[in-house]
Amino acid sequence: MPIISLFSAITLLASTPAGIGQAGPDPDSKAALEEIKAQTLSQSPAYAYVQELSDTFGPRLTGSVQAAKACEWAEQKMKGIGLKNVHLEPWHLSHGWQRGRAFAQLTAPFRLDLNITSYGWVGSTKAGGVDADVALVNDDQLGEEIKRHAASWRGKVLLLAPLGPTHKNGIRTYSELGGLLTAAAKAHAVAVISAAGRPGVMLTHTGPALFYDSYVPIPVVDIAAEHQKMLVRLLTQKKTVRMKIDVENEVTAGSVMSPNVVGEIPGFEHPEEVVLLCAHIDSWDLATGAVDDGEGVAAVLGAANAILVEHVRPRRTIRFVLFTGEEEGLLGSLAYVRTHKAEMKNVVASFAIDWGAGPITKIPLAGREELEPAYRHFTQLVADLGDIQVDHTYLLFTDAYSFTLAGIPGVALLQNSPDYSTIGHSAADTLDKVDKKNLIQNTAFLACISFWSANYPNRLSKPWTPAATEAALIRDNQRTMLQLFSLWPFVAPRR
Repeated sequence: MPIISLFSAITLLASTPAGIGQAGPDPDSKAALEEIKAQTLSQSPAYAYVQELSDTFGPRLTGSVQAAKACEWAEQKMKGIGLKNVHLEPWHLSHGWQRGRAFAQLTAPFRLDLNITSYGWVGSTKAGGVDADVALVNDDQLGEEIKRHAASWRGKVLLLAPLGPTHKNGIRTYSELGGLLTAAAKAHAVAVISAAGRPGVMLTHTGPALFYDSYVPIPVVDIAAEHQKMLVRLLTQKKTVRMKIDVENEVTAGSVMSPNVVGEIPGFEHPEEVVLLCAHIDSWDLATGAVDDGEGVAAVLGAANAILVEHVRPRRTIRFVLFTGEEEGLLGSLAYVRTHKAEMKNVVASFAIDWGAGPITKIPLAGREELEPAYRHFTQLVADLGDIQVDHTYLLFTDAYSFTLAGIPGVALLQNSPDYSTIGHSAADTLDKVDKKNLIQNTAFLACISFWSANYPNRLSKPWTPAATEAALIRDNQRTMLQLFSLWPFVAPRR
C-alpha cells in the first residue's frame, strides 16, 4: 500500500475510541463469574461430551459421514443445553476424500516394511502399487531441484529431505511444496515422500498436502523419521534404493457439503453485538480426534451449559460455533466469515480453543494492544483458574485467524501442551490423552471469558478497517507467512 496510507492506518490503530477497551469495575460480571466458575468446576459435563464425541463417532474427516453425524450430535447437544437459534450452516468443500490403503516396502538394497501414512486430499498409485527407484530431493532448494532434475523424475519415488548445512524454515518449505507436487505430477513421478520430523519412535502423521482447498493427484505420504533418515543414508552412499509403494485413496468428482454448527445465548441489552466462542469438530482420521479438537468442542459446549445453568444472561449475544474444515486450511471459519460478512461490524471478538490438552496459559490478542488492560483486569477476576498471561502476539493456524484477517480480534487461547506436536494428526490422538482436570478448568475459563466479554459495560472493541488490519499485520510481521499459505487477503495497490 502507499506510504501515506500505511501511515494513516497505523495512526488509526493507535487511537482507541472513548469507552472501547477500557478496564474498569464491573460488579455484576464479577458475581456472575464466581457462580459460573463454581458450577463448572463442580458439575461440568465437558468430559462426558468429549468421551461421547470420540467414542461414538471416532474420526471426523471433513465431508465424511462420521463428521456429518457428529455435527448432528452437536446440534442436538446445543438444543438440549438450551441454546437459541441452533442450526447447521452448510458450506462446500471442492472435493470429498477418503483414506484407503498405504503400504511401502523397501526392496533394495534389502527388504523392509516402511511406516508410511497418506496425506489428505492426495491421489493414488495405480492399482496394486508400483515398484520404483527412489530419488533424493533436497527440500531446502525445491526450486533448483525442479529446474535441474524434474526431467529425470518419471517413474520414480521422490524422497524429500534437507540436505544442506542449514535447514530452511519449515513453514516456508511446506508452503513451497505445491510447486514441487505440480512438477512431480507433470513429470509422472510415482509418489512423493516427506517426513514431518516429529519426535517419537516410528510415528507418522497426516495433514493436508496443501494448506487450502485443493486436491493433489499424485500420492504424497509421510514416513517415519527413522525410516527417512535410513533412506537418506543409503542414497547418499550411492546405493540403489528401490521400493514398492501402494497408495489407494478415494476422491469425489465434485464438491461436498460440510456444516458449521451454531447456537447462541441472546444478549439482553445489545443482542445484535456478538462474542463468538469456537472450536472445530472435524478431525484427522488416524485416531479419534479427542484432543484435536474434541476437547475444544467439549469445552465450548460445557461453557454454554455453565452459563445457562446459572441463569446469567449477558448484555451481548454469545454465539457458540463448531467449525468443520479447520484441518484442511481454516475452510469452515473462512466460509463463516464470508457468509456473515455484513454482520462482522457487530462482532466484538472471536475466541477459539485448539491448542492441545494442557491448561490455558495466555490470551494472545493478535495485534490488539489496546485490549491488554481490559483482559489483564479480567485475569485478575479469575486468578484461581491459573496464572494467565496477556499480550498482543498471534497464535497461528487456528480458526481465530479467520476473524483476525477480517479485522476482528481473533483470539486463539494458548495452552501449555508440550506433547501436542506428537499427539496431533497422529494415531496418538485418543481419549486417554485428555486430562479431565485441565479440560474442566479450561471450560470454566471459556465460560468466564465469553460471558465477561459479552457483559462488559462498554463494547470492548470494534472491527478495524481493511487498511488498519493490513497495517497491523505488516507491523507485526504476519504478511510473509500469510502470503506463503495463500491467506493474505489484501490486494497490492496499482502503481
